[in-house]
Amino acid sequence: MEGVHVRLVVAAVGAAFAVSACGSSASTSAGGSPADDDNSAPAEAAAVAAPSACNVLTEAVAKKYLGAAAQLKRKAQPNARMTQCQWGDDNGAITVEVGPWDTVYTKSGEDKPAGFGDESYDTPSGLYMRKGAVGIGVNVIVGSGEFWGAAADNAESQTVAAEHKVAPDLIAKL
Repeated sequence: MEGVHVRLVVAAVGAAFAVSACGSSASTSAGGSPADDDNSAPAEAAAVAAPSACNVLTEAVAKKYLGAAAQLKRKAQPNARMTQCQWGDDNGAITVEVGPWDTVYTKSGEDKPAGFGDESYDTPSGLYMRKGAVGIGVNVIVGSGEFWGAAADNAESQTVAAEHKVAPDLIAKL
């Protein structure tokens, strides 16, 4: 069980770092207005109207998959173009990022098509889905089991399965 908790912490810190590296370090509530001072963003990314991540990962969706004890852990706007929402409890955590596709997703060589929305990929850092110009990144952390050897492979399979399970409820919000 301790290995899983280490994975949870490492994954959460990695996700937070990846999101914060995408833009400015300023953070506002997910419902706040994005700042217009970043003129380096492509015009296409700035023009995309995307829902708040917490309007995609709602309390009802979070509790459907995590259970009644799920609590809102993070509601943020890590940069001017993207919002983030995280719900979690002792069973794990669901983290969602929403914004323009070219802000949310960056292609890598390890990505595999996933079959959701207009375009989607399973990646080492989560599931990324596109509907129109809007992207959703979802990372589900399963909070049980051991994490080494065959158990690690099984835990990774559980994570991908959990991301695929919640994906239809999320993409339907766009």
